[in-house]
Amino acid sequence: MRMLRAATQGLIIFFVLLAVLPPWGCQASGQQAQGKPALDVPYEPTSYTITQEMLRIASVTSSDVVYDLGCGDGRIVITAAKERGARGVGVDLDPARIRESKENAGSAGVAHLVRFVEQNLFDADISNATVVMLYLWPEVNLKLRPKLLRELRPGTRIVSHSHTMGDWKPDAVATVEKHYLYFFIVPANSTGTWRLTGFDPKPASLRLTQKFQAVMGSMSVGSAIYPVTNGSLRGTSLRFTVEGMIRGVKDVRLFEGNISHNTIQGTIRDQAGNMVSAWKAIRDAATAVPIAE
Repeated sequence: MRMLRAATQGLIIFFVLLAVLPPWGCQASGQQAQGKPALDVPYEPTSYTITQEMLRIASVTSSDVVYDLGCGDGRIVITAAKERGARGVGVDLDPARIRESKENAGSAGVAHLVRFVEQNLFDADISNATVVMLYLWPEVNLKLRPKLLRELRPGTRIVSHSHTMGDWKPDAVATVEKHYLYFFIVPANSTGTWRLTGFDPKPASLRLTQKFQAVMGSMSVGSAIYPVTNGSLRGTSLRFTVEGMIRGVKDVRLFEGNISHNTIQGTIRDQAGNMVSAWKAIRDAATAVPIAE
């Protein structure tokens, strides 16, 4: 009878503990457990094969600075440094992971190429990155997206392991070990009103709007207005077509150019791909707006 009462009391204590303790491996947002920081995403190592594919899809070279936001044990930036000669920065909020990353970098002989920062990834200075690696959660990606678009330079490459960026469509997708890798290139800002020169004696202007790398708008030449179609950005490289009727015949022109702050310079080609002329555009800086975040 005593044994039965003891067992019953033990079960009661067990279920009480289940009711008041957080689930295994979880932590309430904004709280700390046993002195450990509250993490947005639990630590889950990336396999070596996936790490290699992330570096490949981003075309990482020795001229790159690779940031891993939520770096875990540092394996991505360490592999980038050891196998491709890149410099790297790992950011993680967990001090245990930062200590482990530094030890791993020393063992790999690349401590001079990489550094690790114990910091919330939303507070990290990422402006020097040429490549950013992510293995987060979908909601964290969406929360981080405005920071990436605002702080990274146009042309910076991003690889997200397993999760998308919402309605920001990837520039490429790869599959390895049944995992999806999503590749993005940070687009330049093409929005606003541009004054065109170099291809027509009549006054010409370009009015553009933008959603991530997709570009829309219209071109005015004299009194005529033509829609801008097939507009796209790959980093700072802008492409779009303009179609109109010239002396009763449909004419299509492909505009290609490179955006540098408030200037675009490039070439115009005909439907056969032959160069027609050079062109240049200057933006009224007051008309530019932030691209979709």
